[in-house]
Amino acid sequence: MIEFLDVSKFFGDHKALDNATIKIEDGTTIGIVGPNGAGKTTLIRLLCGILKPSKGQIIIDGMDLQKHPTEIKKIIGYLPEEPNLYERPKAGELLEYFGLLYGVPKEKINQRIDELLTLVGLSDRKDWKVSSFSKGMRQRLAISRALIHDPKIIVFDEPTMGLDPLTSRKIRDFIKTLKKDKTIILCTHYMYEAEQLCDKIAIIDKGKIKAYDTIENLKKIYIKEKTFKIGLKNMKKDILDRISLDKNLKVEERGENYLVIKARDYEDLNYVLREDVIYFEDLTPSLEEVFIELVGSKND
Repeated sequence: MIEFLDVSKFFGDHKALDNATIKIEDGTTIGIVGPNGAGKTTLIRLLCGILKPSKGQIIIDGMDLQKHPTEIKKIIGYLPEEPNLYERPKAGELLEYFGLLYGVPKEKINQRIDELLTLVGLSDRKDWKVSSFSKGMRQRLAISRALIHDPKIIVFDEPTMGLDPLTSRKIRDFIKTLKKDKTIILCTHYMYEAEQLCDKIAIIDKGKIKAYDTIENLKKIYIKEKTFKIGLKNMKKDILDRISLDKNLKVEERGENYLVIKARDYEDLNYVLREDVIYFEDLTPSLEEVFIELVGSKND
């Protein structure tokens, strides 16, 4: 488990992180989202031991990060937002260098390199110089570098920022494969990415953690009503009358063969869905709407 206990970080008079308290269970994927300058990168740099907290404690697997930095760094893999890679070595040489730095046994290093390059789709680029790699290839190589020592905890800072859609999808798909037995902290600007990959979301604004919960719970808390579009084969008068009298339902729009209805939850629609339904669409706002509800109006 990872625990932030009233952690603050000051840079001069600026408080980049303000009394952050958060617990991350083993084997979960956590999304860290927030506006630019909210404190996301500060939080993950504190977690990785790159920065020291001005106040509070960070406990990882029962160890205080400030007292046991070396032991903890051995179980963390970190992909920074801009992973500067040495240009001159070949891809395999780069991974070997970092693997040996992390203490990967020499007799296992080549096997580990081959496994990782295969996983990220670079098995045929092992003997290519890093200087010849495209941005997307560099990002995948940087992920391999972060994983070379098989860390228990993996921290991704904007892993798909500035990448083309195809490469971004490949990286997201790769992260999904890691979810089986790793704890993952994902810092991202993309709400779609967070929804697709994460078990829980921490929303940060002005250094404060505004919310931390599952996506489902965040929507329940901050989005009071759900919106559904229901196509009906026969718009019967009795069903329309019943809907109009139902305090739990509100018709937002009515078309020739469909209704857009607001409701607290699916259960409120039970009797409507027993009719001849042509189609059903959930129009409930996404995580982005929760984000805007919490921080949007204050950052306009």
